[in-house]
Amino acid sequence: MAEQDPRPQASIEFEVADVAAAANELEAKGYRLLHGARTEPWAQTTARLLTPDGLLVAVCYTPLFHDGSDAST
Repeated sequence: MAEQDPRPQASIEFEVADVAAAANELEAKGYRLLHGARTEPWAQTTARLLTPDGLLVAVCYTPLFHDGSDAST
């Protein structure tokens, strides 16, 4: 992140089926990613960007949301 980049003021995550494809599409549309698709220690795959007004945006895939188990039990 360069010095002129804003500090994050809020964040939002969008759950997608293919994080790498979503990240590639964002880059193709001119967005500069903070990082490409990577798997976090808790198994969520994410790619993130920071908007000029300080919104931290992630496209992600969270296996827990898709494994068919009921996380509330």
